[in-house]
Amino acid sequence: MEAAIAKIKAAGGEVVDVEVKDYDKWNDAEFQVLMYEFKDGLNTYLKNAGAAQGSLEALIAWNKAHAKEAMPVFDQEIFEKAQALGPLTDAAYLKQKAEIRRQAGADGLVATLDKNKLDAVLTPSMSPAWITDHVLGDHFVGAGYGIAAVAATPSITVPMAEVSGLPVGITFLGRAWSEPELIGYAYAFEQATHARKAPTYQASVAP
Repeated sequence: MEAAIAKIKAAGGEVVDVEVKDYDKWNDAEFQVLMYEFKDGLNTYLKNAGAAQGSLEALIAWNKAHAKEAMPVFDQEIFEKAQALGPLTDAAYLKQKAEIRRQAGADGLVATLDKNKLDAVLTPSMSPAWITDHVLGDHFVGAGYGIAAVAATPSITVPMAEVSGLPVGITFLGRAWSEPELIGYAYAFEQATHARKAPTYQASVAP
């Protein structure tokens, strides 16, 4: 990220350090909102697709009946937690959605943009990809792209560099309706860095 910032400055961009108020305070409520929306979206998709299992409930039942085949390593806790939730008209869902949008948006990203008179906020998109681990699970160590999704504002990600041969991206976050400007910043960054490398499809991640 520091190398990317140096290249932006060399190209004439001005970069300042900022801090988003209460960053990630919305995490737990965001996951709950996502589960509400996951249930609703998946049910709609399965129904419209004419799937053999036409709902999340039916899919959970099928997985249980075929556990050795469908779930040899992991269970379906998230499916079951989502199924236990109500529709998108639930007061709890509506309250949580409004609260996290305020925290990440008006009081978070947008407030940061306005306070510092910024055109965009830059962040590493996320860590390099990790190997699937059947014992310890995910090795997620952080990501910067999520605030825009919670705030309902646009963002764009482009390649930034490689870490041990694994690609990492940089995300440009902006105000509502700033897509044209964000595309321009991302394009300018691509032209200044040419950071993308074609995948090599290696058989192993071993050095």
